[in-house]
Amino acid sequence: MNDFYIRKISPECAETVIKDIGFDKNYIKTALKKYDFRLYKICSLSCPQAAIIKQLALSVGADAALHREVITCKIEKADLLIASTVSQLETICRKLKYQPLNLNKISELLLNQLYKKEPRDLTIREKKFNWSEKTYIMGILNVTPDSFSDGGKFLDPKNAVEHAKKMIQAGADIIDIGGESTRPFSKEVNPEQEIQRVIPVVQKIRESDGLIPLSIDTRHSQVAIEALKAGADIINDISGLEWDKKMPAVAAETGVPVVIMHSLSSPETMQENPVYKENVVDSVYKDLCGKVQKALNSGIKPENIIIDPGIGFGKTLEHNLELIKRIEEFKSSGYPLLVGVSRKSVISGILDVPEQEREEANIALNSYLVSKGVNIIRVHDVQKHHRAVKVLKRVISR
Repeated sequence: MNDFYIRKISPECAETVIKDIGFDKNYIKTALKKYDFRLYKICSLSCPQAAIIKQLALSVGADAALHREVITCKIEKADLLIASTVSQLETICRKLKYQPLNLNKISELLLNQLYKKEPRDLTIREKKFNWSEKTYIMGILNVTPDSFSDGGKFLDPKNAVEHAKKMIQAGADIIDIGGESTRPFSKEVNPEQEIQRVIPVVQKIRESDGLIPLSIDTRHSQVAIEALKAGADIINDISGLEWDKKMPAVAAETGVPVVIMHSLSSPETMQENPVYKENVVDSVYKDLCGKVQKALNSGIKPENIIIDPGIGFGKTLEHNLELIKRIEEFKSSGYPLLVGVSRKSVISGILDVPEQEREEANIALNSYLVSKGVNIIRVHDVQKHHRAVKVLKRVISR
């Protein structure tokens, strides 16, 4: 009979296990840094910079992976993957401060990532969004005749308002109202027509509920202006504020939160053989960082920015799955993260079922996203997701 038992411990349970072992409680916090393993990718280093970081990592017992030609300097720029415990990384950063080649800046950036806090709380009307507390639910309300899942169902303002009320009662934290279908190959809707669809709905919801945050899903500044006047609180722009050049100014002047999304192009052409020059996660992350910087330059406050990697917008099935699998990497941006997978083709690429029969798959994907710290999930069926998130909250740490 074997007298010894060995089992793998989940990293998030290290503190509990250390306490159970009987470790000196005065040193637990210090010890945990040696058990907290991290991976960071540093992009666009010169070969000498990469080589120095590699040597410093090795000197403290950590490691770093880099291009095989760094040592020969045959490449102009190199990316590096550093692997270390928190304790080792702190030592590496201290040493980097005294290195040449602007490596003190790398030290600062690494420490910012290591001790990155959740984004600043956001208050809309009387609702406080504490990003470290839970994942919030955005309920989808399409007032269009041709949306891929529920087109035509809520085109009548009365039906739309009733559905909004049901989503609010079911636990929606935000209602996202859209008057233009952005499914693949859809045509652009005239802003005047979009206004005719959404404004009566925004007004009637606001009349019946003065507190629920309302988001306007539009890429047209004219629509955004009218919706905000009618009672909307957030601009959700699938183009990342780039389709309509007036949109950044509207967001800045009104001081409302904005969702900046990645899309390879417009809905009309985005699914025509989507291709990326580098891996999709790097490409989407860099694009979003660029869009965020433009927003900041336009006067939009950092606390009013939310990012969205744009699942299904100019991505193949494999692109979408890679983004979902590595969604936690987008938390490195420092901005709240919204993701919408509800009833999208990423599910039909795995399950051959119509849109209305994808809810179990929606919940599976969204549960994974919640477990990885996504701040807002955008869904059709609020009630089922609200229940799933409530249960998940009891077993995951945020």
